Amino acid sequence: AAPPPEPRHSRKEPMPLRTALQDTRLIAALLTTAEQEARALGDAEPGAEHLLLAALLVNDPSAREALATLAAVDAAAVRSAIVAVYSASLADLGVAAPQLDPALPPASGAYRSEVSAQEVFQRARILSRRSRSGLRSAHVLRAAAERERGTVARLLASLALERDAVLAAAAAAVPD
Repeated sequence: AAPPPEPRHSRKEPMPLRTALQDTRLIAALLTTAEQEARALGDAEPGAEHLLLAALLVNDPSAREALATLAAVDAAAVRSAIVAVYSASLADLGVAAPQLDPALPPASGAYRSEVSAQEVFQRARILSRRSRSGLRSAHVLRAAAERERGTVARLLASLALERDAVLAAAAAAVPD
């Protein structure tokens, strides 16, 4: 008789210390950058769109490289599209978009974000668990692109980016 199969453990092996340190640095950069971008655009708290923008600005190039396979879209184009999407949303309500005030001062106290940013970040962390490389900015791009409605969905459409193409490019940028 054949020996019984070895038991499969449901727990993953511990994350290497180097990967955990890289993840921690990237998380700090993503959250700080998202908050700075939100405040520069006059928003008190970052949303999913600001986290997407942050993914294009941090040192990890995977989100930038993923988008580069689709179109010439960079952080400046995304920032401009955020403003345009906000203005269009207000116009749909019959409200004129206000002139942007100077950037809000830096935030103080505990980190706060919109629910959409929290959901994207949590989903990116789940996606990163499948990757040997740990968390990458392309995980944030993918998690943001998974949103079928909301500002990010309108943002991608305004940039003429097909959601499925962004998802595929982001997935390809961070192979399992």
